[in-house]
Amino acid sequence: MKNIDEMDVQILNLLKMNARMSLKELSSEVHLTTPALSARIDKLENAGFIKGYHADVDLEKIGYKIKAFIQMSVLPEDQRKFYDFIQKKDFVLECNHITGPYSMLLKVVTPTTSELDTFIGELQEFGRTETQVVFSTVLERF
Repeated sequence: MKNIDEMDVQILNLLKMNARMSLKELSSEVHLTTPALSARIDKLENAGFIKGYHADVDLEKIGYKIKAFIQMSVLPEDQRKFYDFIQKKDFVLECNHITGPYSMLLKVVTPTTSELDTFIGELQEFGRTETQVVFSTVLERF
């Protein structure tokens, strides 16, 4: 299933907004029978268009009050060691290998600025960092 049609896009958009929508509700929205819809969803999952179903958790309410973006310079020979280190950090939401003056861009959340500071100190063992702390998020899409 290399290409998807408009119906598949509509299904994906509805699931993106509410992954807990029942098959009955979803089939009503897209005007397909439940078995036909279920078959399409199975195909989308098997083809990798749907990678999983997740809860949209309010990170602040569970204690992660500080959000920051950290740019890093990691030398190519240190990347494997850095990747192993970063994958063990649950509060790192994203780690992106990027172009430009820095090689990595991290999106992190921590309970306090003190914990963010400690983490930045650990990161600096791998290279230079530059951090921006988020005051507020105007738009966030998933």
